[in-house]
Amino acid sequence: MGEAYLKIDRKEALVYGHIRKNKGFLTIGIPSVRRQNVTYLEDTIESLISKTGADDRPRVVFVVFLTDSNHTWVIERAKEVYSRFQEHVDSGLVQIVHPPHIAYPNFRFLTRRFGDSLERVAWRSRQNLDFAYLMLYSQPFSEFYLQIEDDVIVSKNYLQNLESYISACANKPWLYLRFSKLGFIGLLFKSVDLTKVSEFFMILFDEKPCDLLINDLRVLKGQPNELVFSPAIFQHMGLISSLNNKVQRLKDDSFKER
Repeated sequence: MGEAYLKIDRKEALVYGHIRKNKGFLTIGIPSVRRQNVTYLEDTIESLISKTGADDRPRVVFVVFLTDSNHTWVIERAKEVYSRFQEHVDSGLVQIVHPPHIAYPNFRFLTRRFGDSLERVAWRSRQNLDFAYLMLYSQPFSEFYLQIEDDVIVSKNYLQNLESYISACANKPWLYLRFSKLGFIGLLFKSVDLTKVSEFFMILFDEKPCDLLINDLRVLKGQPNELVFSPAIFQHMGLISSLNNKVQRLKDDSFKER
């Protein structure tokens, strides 16, 4: 299953940037979708770059995954992001990715659960498949993988806090470590586990939202409780959701920009 199922071709999916030869410490996946009349992506990338020291940049990769099906929009958006961050894209710090041949099922025939509208079921089901692809694409680049959203900011010394908490949890069983209390923001995985996570999401993509699916898998994989670093190192800043007509006012009250 895994890569064969999703037809992962990294060279073909890479719109701007290049894949480094040496494996790094951390990949941060940033799925980005089109919102109505607003974007937060550049602010998110700028926050990550500004809080990542020059000495640390060779061992970190930011993968920006443009998920929209409109190819024209994707190409235009990729050009805008590349123009803004050309130095960092050319260095390999930032990759801009869009899979040209990803095949989605017909979302109109999905079973409605949790009282969700058909539009919301389709939105979260597609999100699960997008996350599965992004994880598989990112798997070989580094020892660890962390996922955020395209409308967050990061605190100072985030990388040092990540490394410190990974070391603190070395003798505990874990599927993921949490660095934000909000949904799927700030979940860190060992890259060797990403194939399992991705396949779980592909199999159950239409059953539950991503945060509930990953919680189920956590229990199945023997991690009894969530391991949460506090204060949070990521803060949600967006207001307009990628789901039409939804306003998202979520904030992590433990976040300190420091």
